[in-house]
Amino acid sequence: MTAPLPTSELASSVAGQSFAPVLGSGFRSYYSDALCTIYHADCIDVLPTLAPCDLLLTDPPYGVTYQSNHRVGQGSTPITNDGTRLSLALYRQVLPLVKANHLLWFTRWDAWPDVWAILGQYYPLRGLLVWDKGHNGMGDLNHWGLSYELIASAGGAKLQGARDGSVLRYKPKPSNDRHHPTEKPVGLLAYLMEKVNAKTVCDPFMGSGTTLVAAKQMGRKCVGIETNESYCEIAAKRLAQDVMTLGSQNDQGMP
Repeated sequence: MTAPLPTSELASSVAGQSFAPVLGSGFRSYYSDALCTIYHADCIDVLPTLAPCDLLLTDPPYGVTYQSNHRVGQGSTPITNDGTRLSLALYRQVLPLVKANHLLWFTRWDAWPDVWAILGQYYPLRGLLVWDKGHNGMGDLNHWGLSYELIASAGGAKLQGARDGSVLRYKPKPSNDRHHPTEKPVGLLAYLMEKVNAKTVCDPFMGSGTTLVAAKQMGRKCVGIETNESYCEIAAKRLAQDVMTLGSQNDQGMP
């Protein structure tokens, strides 16, 4: 177990929020309000201290190292624990610690077979969802562009409302307006929470906090965990802003 992490001065000053320790752990929250809590820590340390939640919704390191033939040799700051061996080892460490009724786990075509095998050791597998972005994303410029990502669904949740199809069409946030390289649309994450009727949510690979932003806008309780303090600061600022009205599926890119 790592030592408790100090609360950032920036986060502690955001909107005058209060801070509370995780149940029995000695960790202190980086940011906390009535619905959302951020921990600047390793999720392997924090997850065992958390109460069970309805939904673990996360976009973990995918287990790939991106290479675009347009940018060979230029590169960018890597995402912590990205790379196949690191990511799969991390999944094997994290999943036994998860206490959730259902998991929605973002992945890619070249990582999902391993993700599927690991998830299936701990949760009943339910299927794959496809996030259709509507245009090409990162990848090899000498091959068909990747215009989708996969979401592994596992656990015991029952869908609310109509039985929707498994292809979810939401426009990604423009790259020049993102807080994180792989940031997901708030509307997509809010839809997933609502569809499985999750009142409590956990994101152990929080990034810039989009899962928490969606939860707050939906009035759901959410815990986010992130090792990169810069992203914790960004997430704290986002959560401290006034809650904005969620867009409909059509607003997010449904045809």
